[in-house]
Amino acid sequence: MTPEKALGFMAALLGLLAVKAGCVAMSVWLDKSAPAFTARALNVYQTRGKRSFVLGVVNGLLLFFLFTALTNAQLKPLGVLGIVILLATAAAALTGYMIAYNDIGQRLRGERNWSATQTIIYGGITMEAAFMAPVIGQVFSIGVLFRGFGAVVSALLSRGKV
Repeated sequence: MTPEKALGFMAALLGLLAVKAGCVAMSVWLDKSAPAFTARALNVYQTRGKRSFVLGVVNGLLLFFLFTALTNAQLKPLGVLGIVILLATAAAALTGYMIAYNDIGQRLRGERNWSATQTIIYGGITMEAAFMAPVIGQVFSIGVLFRGFGAVVSALLSRGKV
């Protein structure tokens, strides 16, 4: 391996680490800024796992097809609307990962006296380390993505009913 390739690989690894750390930091911020929403989404994630997964898959596919149709339209405002839909979907998916970090952190905490921030950080580090496993980690990540996305959509639509 040439030194340039090695440096490129190290830069890519550090970039990936920065993105993962940013996801965990965003999770802590979201938990502190919207605790009621986080509690609703976490409740849906923990109590209605299969339903959340199915809801996440259906909504993910529908939003993907809507994004594709709008960005391929001849009218520019529809293309902009498609990009807005894509960005909102990405934000909801990242929020779904945050809910999973919180869930795993609570399972890890057990009887320990951790703060909410420590719980999310430990859960996030554990989840991201699990996602790095070659094949099983990526399949696990996709499952968490759809389950979390479904929980977020359900919590957004419930407005305190859950």
